[in-house]
Amino acid sequence: MSDLTEFIKKYGKPYDPETDDYDVPPFQKNIDNASKSSKIYNMHMYWTKQDPYVVRQYIEHYTKPGDIVLDAFCGTGMTGVAAMMCGRHAILLEISPACIHIARNYTTPIDPNVLYKAYQELKAKVEPEIKPLYKTKCHNCGNSNAQIANTILSDVYKCPRCGVDVLYAGDGRWERMKKGEKLRRIRCGNCGYEFSKAKAEFVRVEPIEIRVDCSVCKTKGQKKAKPLDEEDWKRYIEIEGGERFINELGSEALEEMKEEKGLDKLSPKEPPYWYPKDVKFFGDEPKRNYKRGITHPYQMFSRRNLIALSILWHYIGQIESDQVADKMRLLFTATLYNVSSMYMWRMTGKGGLRKGTLYIPSLIQDMNVFKTFQDKSGDLFRAAIEMGSFKPVLSLGAKSDARRLESIPDNSIDFAYYDPPYGKNINYSELNIMWEAWLDEFTDIHKEILENEFQGKSRETYEAMMLSALKEAYRVLKPERRLTMVYSYSDPSMYRTIQNIAHKAGFIDEGEVLHVNSTMKTVAQMDSDVTQQRFLVFNFKKPREIQKEKAIRISEDIQYEVIKVVQEFLIKHPGQTRDYIYDQVIKRLFTSVRIQKFDLDEILKNFFRKVGNEWYAPGTLLTRKEEEKPQTELFTPRLLEHPEKEVVLRLQEFLEKYGKVPYSELREFFLRKINIPIDGHFDQLVKENFIIEEGKVRLPTLQEQRRMQDITIRYQTRMIKRFLEGKFDKRVSDTELCEWMEFCYKNGLYREGVRLFALINQEGMDQETFRKIKKIAEVCRIKSE
Repeated sequence: MSDLTEFIKKYGKPYDPETDDYDVPPFQKNIDNASKSSKIYNMHMYWTKQDPYVVRQYIEHYTKPGDIVLDAFCGTGMTGVAAMMCGRHAILLEISPACIHIARNYTTPIDPNVLYKAYQELKAKVEPEIKPLYKTKCHNCGNSNAQIANTILSDVYKCPRCGVDVLYAGDGRWERMKKGEKLRRIRCGNCGYEFSKAKAEFVRVEPIEIRVDCSVCKTKGQKKAKPLDEEDWKRYIEIEGGERFINELGSEALEEMKEEKGLDKLSPKEPPYWYPKDVKFFGDEPKRNYKRGITHPYQMFSRRNLIALSILWHYIGQIESDQVADKMRLLFTATLYNVSSMYMWRMTGKGGLRKGTLYIPSLIQDMNVFKTFQDKSGDLFRAAIEMGSFKPVLSLGAKSDARRLESIPDNSIDFAYYDPPYGKNINYSELNIMWEAWLDEFTDIHKEILENEFQGKSRETYEAMMLSALKEAYRVLKPERRLTMVYSYSDPSMYRTIQNIAHKAGFIDEGEVLHVNSTMKTVAQMDSDVTQQRFLVFNFKKPREIQKEKAIRISEDIQYEVIKVVQEFLIKHPGQTRDYIYDQVIKRLFTSVRIQKFDLDEILKNFFRKVGNEWYAPGTLLTRKEEEKPQTELFTPRLLEHPEKEVVLRLQEFLEKYGKVPYSELREFFLRKINIPIDGHFDQLVKENFIIEEGKVRLPTLQEQRRMQDITIRYQTRMIKRFLEGKFDKRVSDTELCEWMEFCYKNGLYREGVRLFALINQEGMDQETFRKIKKIAEVCRIKSE
């Protein structure tokens, strides 16, 4: 009997169709304040991670204490954490050894005192070997036993014209970047040629500055920064090796050391203990770093940090207690990415990663390994204390394929919460190898459910693998129980794919599509209004009896369906961002229409108006955000939401006070009283937001606003023009051409009406209808001249 079977036999409640009275309504609550700030959540990073306090709400709604929750795509184990919070048992399955390692530690409580004692013992062993690697002299007080907190490493490129080495942060660029300037091009100091990073050959990295941690003067902020002195350079070269440097002091130190050793090039120092030297990258994501000569995970670290990591890993392996050693390995993997070359310098002084990639920046903030390990230990201790408050329940983690749940009996699971891979969004195994190389256990990519060109997995392959996984979820769930699935994808057709898969597996839709919105955003979410900002949540139910697959209506015109949803949403909720509109479209259409691919950006551009980064229905007046204080005077200075929006708001307020005003007067008011730079042209801004009549500008009346908000006329006009331009991919009958002609006549599109008449086939038409259309065409011809 397997561990899973034994676990369910011991803690599960057998399903009896005669006595089962489960009757729970669907969970119907959107969550907009998921903070992801709990102590336990921050213990270890991952590419996608659900807030356990959110998952807990679903578990508590759909289950009772003592029930069993399944997550066959458990990732870091947040479903298990949530289950433990509310007294439920959990089965956590994953194919990734890195995920099982993280999830196991997240759901295995430990005495914080035992953990702290083990950490102090480990610290005492590793510090004597690691500290000398980061030794430096404090430039503020002269303390010769200070530590390097981090080293700033700059890319060096070969000038495409003269071939000379050019330091990315050289020639005053470093000082400019520290002031916030973003450099698009680099100027060669030798020949004056300007080039972009993409056009230049990468040569190496070179240190430009270090930050000092001094236990004597305890200097903070910018005063911690200093250029490398002679001893710093010698220590750097001794560890990292080198052939040449741009820095004059570094070059002198290198030449002196090469002469002493009688070598033309100094090789990097070899780590004293084991490290994953033979593990190679695979797949598409690592290719971005091949130009840097990086083909193995160990090369993602400076040699200094690799040596420190090997020391740390060696002594963790000597810890006798398996549970304590496992927690220290978790602390090690939690530290790993933050001490890699992927950790980028930021102007704020606090570095960061571009999560979900293996991106290496041009300015690396190379962190002190043990200091980072020490700082991260605080998260581990705080999490251990928080986990001590959980109810005494069990979570079982195992390496298992979501498509193969043979050890779990039919009708035995009370609730399933899945956060599966999102198509081709993230190549998990290609990223997780950074952890798995050290754990010395690797993902079987043949079992990985995703869309991936390197693995030869198409969208169809992904669909088939997901279908197998959901069929298994359907089999093991008790009847009437739910599968809650979290998903996020930029291609709208993927949501129809997910629904089709769920239906084929036997599930039925239940309730509305919901969303979870985190207050913490990824870099992509902060930098782009195209990236999805929320996770969408689907609730699927396993019915007591097999039901016929629900027929989903096929839309004859998906673009028009989307336009109607957006129009209705923006009239009720004006001033929404693109990502929020996208989510609303998916939520509204998911259960009623077979969603095909559509271009939301094109729809928004052609039928709605953008002010700042917000979208409005035509004719809608702008409003300020609720949290802003009401203004006491008409032109009181205030913090700008967005320059363009602020201009429209102030023009609107001006027109509300003075009514219809001459265009020249409104422009004068803009130039003299508002004086806020905008990206677009002022005339276009006025045309898009107000009514212009005989050289005067006013606000639209309520009747005019409703007419402007009628999207049908604009949509039909665009359809006709696209047809006449040869861009319409659908055959149009003579009857439809006649209807379009009448539309053109009623709406003043006379030239278009004449052109449409020329395309009508008289022979296939009723003569009375043709005579009528011919008269309309003649009127259109006269009016168009």
